Amino acid sequence: MQDKGSKERSEEPISKLHTIGAGFCGTVWASSERGSAYKREDGGEFRSLQNDYNMHQRVLQSLRKFEGLDQVSHAMSPEIQVPDCRRFITADSDWWASNKQAFPSRYTACNVLESQRIPPFPGRTRSLLVHKYCPPQMVDDIMESEANKDCLIRPYLGRHRRWSEFRTFSQIQVFSLRNFPLHASQMDELDIPLEDRQHYARIMARTLAIMHWIGNIDGGDIEFVLAPPNENSRRSVDIILNCLGEHSVWVLDFDCCKDMSVDDAGVRRAVTAFWQNDPFYPRPIREPLLWAAFRVEYLQSSEVATRLYDRAEAVKRRALSKLFIDLVEDQACGRYGKTITCTENEKYVVA
Repeated sequence: MQDKGSKERSEEPISKLHTIGAGFCGTVWASSERGSAYKREDGGEFRSLQNDYNMHQRVLQSLRKFEGLDQVSHAMSPEIQVPDCRRFITADSDWWASNKQAFPSRYTACNVLESQRIPPFPGRTRSLLVHKYCPPQMVDDIMESEANKDCLIRPYLGRHRRWSEFRTFSQIQVFSLRNFPLHASQMDELDIPLEDRQHYARIMARTLAIMHWIGNIDGGDIEFVLAPPNENSRRSVDIILNCLGEHSVWVLDFDCCKDMSVDDAGVRRAVTAFWQNDPFYPRPIREPLLWAAFRVEYLQSSEVATRLYDRAEAVKRRALSKLFIDLVEDQACGRYGKTITCTENEKYVVA
């Protein structure tokens, strides 16, 4: 529901809010671990919550369309979790008369996006990460910190980094569990099974294919996080269990997404978005097993997505989905100085 301030539904004022995150678009607030999160448009000048809201709705609609195309696969495969997109509240909305007091007094009315809060990881998971990666002298403070209870994990399948490779414990001045970056090599250290990491890759690939070929969205600067399961849709198949505890893969932050034209130029825009985003996606050559899972899932999900269209349009979109993969792999070869081939049975080979 989009709130233009013309007519308010009857509701209780929201409870006192605290910050749970901040980004270029603005600060994010919540009053509890479940319920709503409120993203304020108080960040970068060129970021738009209106676009975030519009693209968020398009992603949800695209996912629903995709689910109807392939019920068998949907029933058997882990799916991306997307927070409910509840409403866009304008700066001049009557909502502020009842709810401005929920924010600290220095905060003025502005555009706000209300959505479902992604639940944070519990203490056991936080303790695992802190004792593994936090300097010993900071452990107690981090574990007692209220801010670090807002723990989500960014799965960086496209970057290898070991803590000891780039700084020593004595050099670390800041440590945070908010949007904690968990790199591919750290997943190895934590013994997260390859099968689970391939699930992460497939879920990302399917999400991107749906955005590209149903939503016509380039996927620019979207964010994936690992977080506890969605209380609104607890399908057992969506829940992954390993050392991090029960969790699912979520996607959020659509404010930088743009329309993607269904042609070569649109695909090239999507390829640029792939490489410019944080390293969530596995990289060709660098992570061959994860990239192979991503590659196959992206092409298969793209084929399913094209069933929405007539034959000519479907053929065109399938060819463009293959072009997307080809261009990503071509750029990887240029970056990493190796070549990629796929045999007839689709085995992935790096030379």
